[in-house]
This record gives sequence, C-alpha cells and structure tokens, in this order.
Amino acid sequence: MEDKDRRSALGAMLALGVAATAAGGAEAAPRAKPRGESMARQVDELVSRAQIEEVLMAYARGNDRLDGDLLRSCFWPEATHKHGKFDGTSSDFVGFALKILGTVKYTAHHISNVSIKVDGDRALSECYYFAHHRRDRKEGGEEDAFFEGRYLDEFERRDGVWKIIRRRGLADYSPPAIPAAVAFADWPAGQHSLRYPDDDYYAMLTKFRQR
Repeated sequence: MEDKDRRSALGAMLALGVAATAAGGAEAAPRAKPRGESMARQVDELVSRAQIEEVLMAYARGNDRLDGDLLRSCFWPEATHKHGKFDGTSSDFVGFALKILGTVKYTAHHISNVSIKVDGDRALSECYYFAHHRRDRKEGGEEDAFFEGRYLDEFERRDGVWKIIRRRGLADYSPPAIPAAVAFADWPAGQHSLRYPDDDYYAMLTKFRQR
C-alpha cells in the first residue's frame, strides 16, 4: 500500500472512530447542570459548613462556660453519644459531663482541623479538640490536665437548623497532669474567664441583641 493510500485509510478509520465515539457517548456523557442550580448548591454548602462550625464552637463554649442549655442545643433530642466509657444519648452525656466539669475549676476546649462533608440535609464532620482542665490534686494542691482527641459527628438539618444526631468522641492522648504553681483562686480577679451566667460574654451578648 502506497503512502497516499495508507494516509487515506488511516484518515477514514479516525473519522469512523470519532463518529462512533460521538454516537455512543451521547447518552453516557453527563449533562452540565444549569449554572444557577450549581451556584445555589455551592452557596448552600458554604452556608451549611458555617452553621455546622458554629455548632462545634458552641459545644466547646458550653463546656467551658458550664452552660447546660447551650450544650443541649447542639444535639437533636434523640441524638446518640459514644465517648470513652459513655455510650448512650447525648442528653444524658451532657448531664454526665456537667457533673464532672462542675468539679473542675477551669476548662478551655479548642476546636481545629474541621472537615465537613454536606449532602443535602445530612452532613458528616470531623474535628480535633485540645482541652485544658485545672483541677484539684489527690495529693493536695492543684494540677493542669491536658487532653487531645477528635469528634466525629453526623449532622441533620431540620427546618433549616443543623444539629448533631450522632457523635463519636475519640480520646487520643493525655499526658501526665502537671502540678500547678499558682492556685486558681490566686488568678487575677476580673481578668480571666468565668462560668455561666457571670462571664462577660453573656452581658455583652445581651447588649448586642438589644441594639
């Protein structure tokens, strides 16, 4: 076969291949969604992520301010909870946690590495926590204890509100507690955080809402 004939045959084969691909792939190729629909979905996901992050931060604030109502507001009534030795409802866990935190002089819970996947009215989130507890020592005096772990949460949106429906708490690392050199009672008065309702946050929040 001469070069001219070979090129003609090759061109015909390529043309047939392209035509076959176009014909066979017409139904398989995904249809592009209308730009407006795609943009609306993206905006909804961004807003949902922000609202879910607020729930995670509210949970940390509720612990540190010993605010039971704020803690309970993070969960749907039938939400379940598994963290450490506790395995039950989230409402019962809140009561369990408040009893422990009530004996602690000070706590600070930090949330980071937040990852959220949204699918309609469902979402799955993962975040890391780092907690500091100031508490009494069995030997006398006080100590600072630190905890690291993760929260794995399933969220549901109902009537536009996101709350946790299932939480799995993981405790990854707790180093030995450190004896405190200064007692909590000796911290400068009026310069550190307090519990609900005495913390400045609540007074400022009330004024903010009244404007």
